Amino acid sequence: MRKTGSLHDEIIRVAYDLYEEGGCVHGYHLEHWLEAERIVLQGHAMAIEQVPNTAGSTKGKKASGKSETKTRKTSKKTSDSSSQIKTRKSPRKKSM
Repeated sequence: MRKTGSLHDEIIRVAYDLYEEGGCVHGYHLEHWLEAERIVLQGHAMAIEQVPNTAGSTKGKKASGKSETKTRKTSKKTSDSSSQIKTRKSPRKKSM
C-alpha cells in the first residue's frame, strides 16, 4: 500500500486493476469502483488496527489484558441504565 497520494487515487488504481483482471469488459465500472473502495478501505482499517497505542494508558484495562474503549463503556452504561428505567406517571393536579 502506498503512503503517498490520495485515497481517491488509490481507489482509482485498484478499480482499474479490477477492470483489467475482468478482461477489460465495459459496463462494470460501478462494481469495480465499489469493490476497489472495499479493498482499499479494508486495507487502511487493518493498518490502523496494527498501529500500537502510543498513549500507554492503562485506563479501561480488563483483567484479561484486553482494553475496552471509553465510548463502548459509555454506550454500554447508557444502554444498561436506560433499560432499567421505568416511566412513572405523576399524579394529575386538581384544578381549582
